[in-house]
Amino acid sequence: MINTYNESDLHRSLKKLYALEYNGKTEVPVENWICDIVSKSGDIIEIQTANISKLTEKTRALLSAGKKVRIVHPIITEKYIETYAPNGDMLSRRKSPASQTIYAILRNLTGIYPLLLEKDFALEVLYVSVTEERRKTSTPVQLVNKSRRFLKDWIPQEKKLEKILRKECYKTKEDYAALIPLTLEDKFTIPDLQKAIFAKDWGKDLSKSNRAKAASQARLLVWLFTRMNIIEECGKQSRSKVYRIKHAG
Repeated sequence: MINTYNESDLHRSLKKLYALEYNGKTEVPVENWICDIVSKSGDIIEIQTANISKLTEKTRALLSAGKKVRIVHPIITEKYIETYAPNGDMLSRRKSPASQTIYAILRNLTGIYPLLLEKDFALEVLYVSVTEERRKTSTPVQLVNKSRRFLKDWIPQEKKLEKILRKECYKTKEDYAALIPLTLEDKFTIPDLQKAIFAKDWGKDLSKSNRAKAASQARLLVWLFTRMNIIEECGKQSRSKVYRIKHAG
């Protein structure tokens, strides 16, 4: 029996949707790996709601075996929070002010970046609306993974998919280079990039706090894109390194 007990509700929902969309089978053994979905045409689809880099070894093995691999990763741009009492009664429902942007994905790519531009690989990003369920506790508690800096009087239960707002697919250098705002000069520093991301036209009313979170990923974007051969260092401006997009030829 294949163990799917650790799957989240969000993961299960997306797996069912993609299996239906691609007329695929779920939990299929391929090359000694269990794959979330194998489409009718034999392509591999992996749903990854957490760190994408955890799939590096699996993805490399499947690509080496001649398989086409697509990793689907949700970004939560809209979240509703439902808080429940220990007896199961709902106490409140509210919309969270937090909204993730595409730049939230960068840290999850630091381990798998050597595979991102492989011809048979695609990264599909879903912008989703979810409901996060929380259960109140009698006293402030730590999470199992010890990730809380401060104890809180609730624990997360599930994230449930409400709807998929839109999709983006990343395959080529040009796809990834689109994360560099067009308002930047041809040559730029990391502070220039931070300002450009913060001021970017997001097409919606994104709060200053969420813009700041996106802009804070500028240094990581440069780290990643230099290793993917998308940008290159081309000098210095005072103490800051200067970069530019690396064009073919």
